[in-house]
Amino acid sequence: MSRKYLCVLSLSLVACMTAGSDTPEALMDVDRAFVRATAANGVDGWVSYFAEDGSMVGGNLVTTGADSIRALLTPVFGDPTYSLQWEPLQAEVASSGDMGYTLGRYLRTRTDADGNIFRAGGSYVTVWRKDADGTWKAVLDVASPDQMPPGGSGN
Repeated sequence: MSRKYLCVLSLSLVACMTAGSDTPEALMDVDRAFVRATAANGVDGWVSYFAEDGSMVGGNLVTTGADSIRALLTPVFGDPTYSLQWEPLQAEVASSGDMGYTLGRYLRTRTDADGNIFRAGGSYVTVWRKDADGTWKAVLDVASPDQMPPGGSGN
């Protein structure tokens, strides 16, 4: 094969890979990878998917910036009985390919000192922005609990 054809083939493959990352299913895959990273790495996994200027909204609390999000959630993820699981159910990507959202359901679980298990579920929406390097980052994550946990703010 000539260099010209190899170049055209390579460019075509890159174009296909880039276009594929702009689909709703690809964005849902990013959200699923976010779940796995958080399960494996706790707060570090969670924060790694946020833009530096990203925000979280839960209950009456808005937290902006990766460092602030890390500070807020370090004690939460530091609890060895705490787990957070979620599943994206729907996604959309803007025609520009650089913004999108996922929405789905989540479940938080923790155990108190007496062995009582507490579960709090709800819905979420995450707004994503594609960085210049093609990486999707969360710019806004909003949690809406099914019901407020006892004595909690929803966070």
